[in-house]
Amino acid sequence: MKFSVWLFALLAVLAGSARADHITHARLDRTVAHYLVHEDLTHVLTVTTDWTLVTQRGLRSLDRASYTFYPDKQSLDLVEAWVDQPDGSRVTVPASSVFTRPTAASQSAPGFTNSQTTTVLFQRLTEGSRTHVVWRLTQTQPGMFGFDAYSVGEFNWDTVLDETRIDLPASVPLTWRARGAFVVTDQTDGGTRHIVATLRGIDGQESEPGMVNLWDFQPLFLATSLPSYAEIGRIGAREAAGRAAVTPAIQALADSIAGNAQGLDAARLIYNWVTSNIRYVAVYLSIEDGWVPHAADAVLKAGYGDCKDYTVLMQALLAARGIKADMAVLDWGNRTVDPLLWAPYFANHAIVYLPDFNKFLNPTNRYAGFDALDPGLAGKFVVLLTPEGRVLRTPPSTAAGNRYRMRSKLVVAEDGTIKGHADFEMTAHGEVGIRGALAGASSTTKLAESLLGRTMEGGFGDIASSNPRDLSRPLALSADWSSPYAVNPAGREVFLRVPVGPDLASPADMRGKLSPTGTRRTSLFAEARDYGWEVSIDVPRSLQVARLPDDVTVANAVGRYTAQYRNDGPQRILVTRNLVINRDVVAADEYKALEALLYAPIIDVRSVLVLASAGE
Repeated sequence: MKFSVWLFALLAVLAGSARADHITHARLDRTVAHYLVHEDLTHVLTVTTDWTLVTQRGLRSLDRASYTFYPDKQSLDLVEAWVDQPDGSRVTVPASSVFTRPTAASQSAPGFTNSQTTTVLFQRLTEGSRTHVVWRLTQTQPGMFGFDAYSVGEFNWDTVLDETRIDLPASVPLTWRARGAFVVTDQTDGGTRHIVATLRGIDGQESEPGMVNLWDFQPLFLATSLPSYAEIGRIGAREAAGRAAVTPAIQALADSIAGNAQGLDAARLIYNWVTSNIRYVAVYLSIEDGWVPHAADAVLKAGYGDCKDYTVLMQALLAARGIKADMAVLDWGNRTVDPLLWAPYFANHAIVYLPDFNKFLNPTNRYAGFDALDPGLAGKFVVLLTPEGRVLRTPPSTAAGNRYRMRSKLVVAEDGTIKGHADFEMTAHGEVGIRGALAGASSTTKLAESLLGRTMEGGFGDIASSNPRDLSRPLALSADWSSPYAVNPAGREVFLRVPVGPDLASPADMRGKLSPTGTRRTSLFAEARDYGWEVSIDVPRSLQVARLPDDVTVANAVGRYTAQYRNDGPQRILVTRNLVINRDVVAADEYKALEALLYAPIIDVRSVLVLASAGE
């Protein structure tokens, strides 16, 4: 039977039923967010939420309610909270079960945000309990971007009613957009505009492996007082004015870093210095808190910052060398669809843009070199925080740009021990995750043994690597290992799977993107790649090659997988394997093509080489 026919027959069996029966673990009976907006764009938001907890899973997930606020510009009140029990009794949440604490971001990055979270712990919960909470948030100062509101439908839980109400003076400009099952009414009465966005009767769904962000496909309602994306850029530039000033300390450091280098060479040196010497603190872009960075000089003195601070320090150091740099805001993650509206919710990250070279840099990622943007930043919609507020797009991700090669030489000894050596080669994009894995390992020996422990042959060894934190040069990487008793003799024949070795990008790692049902409802963030493995195997003179596996070719619109097995003389076998996925995002209706590609190497690595005694 041809490999491709056998493969697809197997996939048909693996696919199984399209979807398990729907189970309700929790039900959102009602959530109503009511905004009362004033002329100056301050507002009062009252949020009422009622849940029914149907199963233990729902109870564990929703046994509390939390709300985060910024006390320098907002005040938060818990209006009421209780639990209605299945027997009709009501348990009011006491003050002792309400806690207000600094958020994790505020604790990890003091001085960068003052956010606090109030948490309500519901009491005496059981299956069938119904929780109720009402919050009132008062915006005491207009937000940096005026007034903005959004609602994304619940995904995991059933929804009976999800409603957003906005009451504002008719003289205040407000633009809204809706997608999916949201129904919106927009009426003006007596000088007050009333907007109501309603979502009803939505079943919850189980999350799927590797799915794109909910903002790509869920029912969505957005509203903003902004007139355009360009206004986001203008506001951001105005609020950050002067923060990238070239002080004497900044000038001295830039000159020390760059020396006689100019242009991109100087920018590369500055990027490498900032990435290696400034510590990242995780404070994400928040439109409630604003996008204003600290002054570059203060970031330099502190030695740490968030994404905005990395960017402003880069701007200042580059300006000291006559290189223009802009702050660019975008999504860092698996959002793949352009924003529905010019509300600022599309961005959660700030990076650097060099307009004279049309180049984007992400100094926040200390394992991404000057020429690398990881897939979570590729092909993204971008707004520059400049007086013009330009809209751009980062370069798309390509398979060729995310290339990985492992070239192994193996020697099979008479006693069945396999000794191996491998050299690795990667593009700048392909290095990012591997640099992180190397830097995070307790030792390269432990990392090698962990990788070998996942293989059929096992073994012990070490990985030799250049400094993964040194972004000034390509990553140099090799490995040596030994796998005792890796050969399986059976009578006068020996059966041998091609040893994997300490593979840092094994096809088996893609198993996490496979659907257990064989179908998908949502698009998948697959990540474009070109991964290849080349193996030469020397067998002892007492053995000869009796049979090799069939070659493999699986090719479709999503990519291809190929494997070739060859004799190179009587004592050497050459094996080449190559997996190419040609784009980051695979639509749900193309999943079967991706599934075929992912299963192909998983099946192929189980292929067996058959050796026999020499002369037979």
